[in-house]
Amino acid sequence: MSVSDKVQANTVRGPSGFLEIGGQMLVVDFGRIYQDGNPTGVIYDDGYLQNTSGLLGTYRKLRPIEAVPGCVFRGIDSNGLALVLPSDVPGPTGSMKFNNVLYHVVNGRIAASDHSLIGEVDDELNIFLRDKHLKEVQIKLDENTQLNTVFSGKKSSGEEIKHEWFRPLMKQDKNYSEAEMIRYFMDYDKLKAQQKKYLFENLKLWACCGMLHVVRKKEGNCALGNVKHGAAGQTGVRTGNVTLDKDEFNRDINLYYEHGCFAVVHTKYKPLCEVRVNLVVAHEFGHQLEFILSQATQDRIKELYRSRKKLCDEKHPLPDEYPGASELLPHEEVMNRLFISGYARSSHHEYWAECVAAYTIKESRRFLERHDPAIYAVLNDVVFNPEKVVQPNLVEWVQHLQAALRVGGEFSDQLLSGTT
Repeated sequence: MSVSDKVQANTVRGPSGFLEIGGQMLVVDFGRIYQDGNPTGVIYDDGYLQNTSGLLGTYRKLRPIEAVPGCVFRGIDSNGLALVLPSDVPGPTGSMKFNNVLYHVVNGRIAASDHSLIGEVDDELNIFLRDKHLKEVQIKLDENTQLNTVFSGKKSSGEEIKHEWFRPLMKQDKNYSEAEMIRYFMDYDKLKAQQKKYLFENLKLWACCGMLHVVRKKEGNCALGNVKHGAAGQTGVRTGNVTLDKDEFNRDINLYYEHGCFAVVHTKYKPLCEVRVNLVVAHEFGHQLEFILSQATQDRIKELYRSRKKLCDEKHPLPDEYPGASELLPHEEVMNRLFISGYARSSHHEYWAECVAAYTIKESRRFLERHDPAIYAVLNDVVFNPEKVVQPNLVEWVQHLQAALRVGGEFSDQLLSGTT
């Protein structure tokens, strides 16, 4: 082995287990193959061999395990999931774009450019993903979890194949998250550039983690309209649909781009003021999101609200003449407020919706984490551990959708650092 080959072998991240060939067993340790204790090549998670010698034959270039007759690997991949190479079920070879993310496919194995194994696809183009988060080796995608897919190559029989599958009613030139936001907002085509930008900043996080999709399918969508009583928006209790007041929508956009996520509004009850969150789309989405939470999670939210309200009543009692329910406080106490916004004090529903809104944007999310770590932890679970907080009948769907979103480049453990 040359020096460069040794460096490559020492840095490769591959499977661990045993290679069987010609009745003999070779040890595999994180992709490095050993014969009688001597290095004899490399194997990657996707079944490619490289720099082989000894029983495997002298061959420097990449080649699939099928190219070595009688060679079988059994063990675990680099993520600790059970792995057998080659697979019992034959599959196609070619290239596949999944939500416009390019993967190569060799004998049915879907792999990234670093040779990490993503999953498998059969000759009928059914996709089965591997997911280290769920510790599952075969998650079959369906119309609710598969993202736009384009495949070009050959079936295991050698037959040429070109296959395209697009999500129903989605714009084919858009990636998943953008298409979901457009689908959710009924009046999207009527919006101006700044309005679209505001919409995306309100919804990007929730689209990337799959929750917007779940809410849209289970509870409803969002549209512009005329909401009476001066409210910025309303969420139908029976329909789950959101209506945003046209004037208030534009007012919120102006406040957001002028002041940021938070604005301090002076009241006529001087010297008291009120803090508001300028994210009306995310707020109303928060009401829809509440509908899909488990009863235990909803009870937890109520408990957190009641505890905070009790403290608020002691620290910032409302004026006798004030007819509302928002938290009012002197300007110098703004950073010591009990609720993320004044309106969040109104009810546990508004508390949740305002916290969802604040969690949506990096600037306000950082403040929420310090200000109310308990509700922040609940919101973190909504994004990263949905099985803990959503209704039991939704858990599998959400988990499988998130597995697809990881492969589609939308969702990752670094999602919060990458959103606005």
